[in-house]
Amino acid sequence: MLSRVADSVYWMARYMERAENLARLLLANESLMLDSGISDDRAFWEPILMTTGDESGYGGLYPEVRGDYVQDYLAANPKNSNSIHNCIRTARENARMVRDQLSDEVWRAVNDLYLFVSSDRAASMRAESAVGFYEAVIQGGCLFQGASRATMMRNEAWQFFQTGTYLERADKTSRLIDACSDVALTVPPHPDARPLRWQALLRSCSAWHGYREQHPAVAPRDVVEFLFLNEQFARSVRFCVREMHLALKQLPLPPGSPVNSPRRLATRLFNDVDLATVDEIIDAGLHGYIDRLQARLNDIGAAIFETHVLYADLTPVSLLSPVPCTVAPLGAWHGDLDMQIQQQQ
Repeated sequence: MLSRVADSVYWMARYMERAENLARLLLANESLMLDSGISDDRAFWEPILMTTGDESGYGGLYPEVRGDYVQDYLAANPKNSNSIHNCIRTARENARMVRDQLSDEVWRAVNDLYLFVSSDRAASMRAESAVGFYEAVIQGGCLFQGASRATMMRNEAWQFFQTGTYLERADKTSRLIDACSDVALTVPPHPDARPLRWQALLRSCSAWHGYREQHPAVAPRDVVEFLFLNEQFARSVRFCVREMHLALKQLPLPPGSPVNSPRRLATRLFNDVDLATVDEIIDAGLHGYIDRLQARLNDIGAAIFETHVLYADLTPVSLLSPVPCTVAPLGAWHGDLDMQIQQQQ
């Protein structure tokens, strides 16, 4: 499998997951504002910018923190590379580059969602009621995931797809939890504690029904444990890290690949998360724990690029294993190297 193909599948999955998670976050915050009855835009929307890491980019374009400004920036602003529209556009571009590796259903799911978010209908929905727009994006993301799982071959492309999906999801779930890291873990009956934010957190992760199956009331400590450590919920950090780890274990490493391979880093992270307890996470400081987790996820992402894209492309021909057919191995220069392999045969 060519490294450029692996890279495109990986980023297609990441950008589609990023767009869906951002839509979930904005939808949950809209509902939170309605439920709370508080009209202070800054109190509700500034944590969203902090969660997405877009404070500086936003500040350079808008004079103040307002709900309509934040939603415009995160949903459709062309100057924000991580807006919902730009994420889906980038995912589609990556899918287009590897069109022959994808099923018709997967391509159609990506392309249809891109055509929707680029349409006048989507712009009208954002202007009149952004809730409908966010729900359409989430539905499109679920369709993409369903089509992928129902029609993609379980080959190397699938493992890169899984890796990208779950790495991005683990990162975004932890960022969503971080938005509540300054809210008291023991919520007294006082409006300043903003207990509704914990409920909004569960809804933004589509975790409300799963959580209520195990807990009768919203207790912040239980929410943290559920979203970090639950083994059965598909968006918990533990579940995502495990699936990412399993996918990376299935990928062959190029000859002489770096010592800190993504497989090694993912194994260490999985072991740490798998053995963690909610008390250890809270005692370590919720915000600090999440910062360290995100740094380790970033390291795994960098190692994936270095090992399966950059390093593989720089691997000399003499280090490659014999190839029994004319298809170049992962990381081969797909033009000149194909010719060299054919000549050797």
